[in-house]
Amino acid sequence: MSHCAHSHPEPIIIEDEPTTQVSTLVEQLAMADAKQSTKIIDKIDSIRRENPENTDILLMYTNSLLGEKRYKEGLKSLSALYEKKPTRSYLLAQCMLKERLGNIDKSCYKEVVKISEENNLIDSDYLTALFFSDAEKFSAAQQELIKTKEFNESDLLVYTRNQKEILLEFFP
Repeated sequence: MSHCAHSHPEPIIIEDEPTTQVSTLVEQLAMADAKQSTKIIDKIDSIRRENPENTDILLMYTNSLLGEKRYKEGLKSLSALYEKKPTRSYLLAQCMLKERLGNIDKSCYKEVVKISEENNLIDSDYLTALFFSDAEKFSAAQQELIKTKEFNESDLLVYTRNQKEILLEFFP
């Protein structure tokens, strides 16, 4: 009989106490009025500061700021999150949020496109970055994805809106 170092599978998610606390606060935020919202976000921020390496808490804090339309603070938090955990989705959200705040930065979108193409990740993040940065390339990519049946035309209806309408959909 052989002995394994791990005889039982490790739990996939181990929620630590601060993450659980923030999760509970986020639930409360959904039902809070404006005054309560500020207090709750301040509590989340305090826990975030005590746990600077916890990206789960930083993500919940970022989403809370964005949900409360505190976009400038949300952008700073999103940038910090991207530094700790670089993902295309976080970068794309930064690009869109910058534009929503009036700072159009096509190079930001082009970086998302570059990362996508380097990793052969042709998905909605890629298409959205193209939509905001390169209309000609977007149109060609859209047609190719329909032709190869990777996307249905109905999947792409969002792109019949203009850029401002899409930004306002994500960040009202």
